[in-house]
Amino acid sequence: MKLLRDSEQLVLRIGIVALLIGAVCILVPSALGQTTPEALPAGDSANVWLAGGISEVTQPEEIVQAAPLPATPWGTPVLVSPRNGTALYHYPRTTTLIWQPVVSATSYVVEAAFQSGSTWTAYPPVTVTGNSNSFYTFDFVGDQKGRWRVTAFNGTVYSSPSAWWTFSYNTKPQMATPIQTNPANNEIFGHYPRALTLSWKMVPAAVGYKLEIAYCDSARTTCVSYPIVTITDPLQSKYTFNFVGAQPGKWRVTTLGGTTYRDSTASGWRWFTFTQ
Repeated sequence: MKLLRDSEQLVLRIGIVALLIGAVCILVPSALGQTTPEALPAGDSANVWLAGGISEVTQPEEIVQAAPLPATPWGTPVLVSPRNGTALYHYPRTTTLIWQPVVSATSYVVEAAFQSGSTWTAYPPVTVTGNSNSFYTFDFVGDQKGRWRVTAFNGTVYSSPSAWWTFSYNTKPQMATPIQTNPANNEIFGHYPRALTLSWKMVPAAVGYKLEIAYCDSARTTCVSYPIVTITDPLQSKYTFNFVGAQPGKWRVTTLGGTTYRDSTASGWRWFTFTQ
């Protein structure tokens, strides 16, 4: 009887251990596998609106790529991401450089640098081993311009280096986009002279606003822009002007953040039409 009870307890313990091992396998990913980050398009981000007229912009640091990048013939590596001239806004400034693998390459030399004033300061070159390991991740130094390039090595000779590609960081909080209030979208006016007042809701912490106005042909396909209007009084949230003619027009507004914040994204275009 005692032997049977001991056997039952042993089976129960084995079952509990098996359940615990299964849970650990689910929660802890394999350290042997390697995932390749996906190339991020410029401006790929998500906005989280905060109180006080500031929006915080975040950007994925690393995304699992659905399919490996195609290899290119032996020669200069083809750069992929971040694309030349990309503006980056996420913080921490974790930066993943991606290029296409090169046939017969056994390693790659990655060069990166940051700009201070007009001077470029180089990071120490980094060697990435393995043909398919065509990416390198590092933490960039600050809110400034950077550049990078890659050279392939096949065990005997080096390829020509790629051209330098640049990117820039600006991790300051971003101002909220203004909400337009007047006129309503697609409003039609019949008065003359064609005095028109554009208005929007004030944005807290703004240092001013930028107005873009244009007049267009009847089909709304060809437009001519007025000179940009910069309003430096943060308490002024309207602008009055005389429109050019009996035709459609459009306008949009951007919040200016000064040296503390980034400017907002522009509001959507609002249309209006004068009939005389």
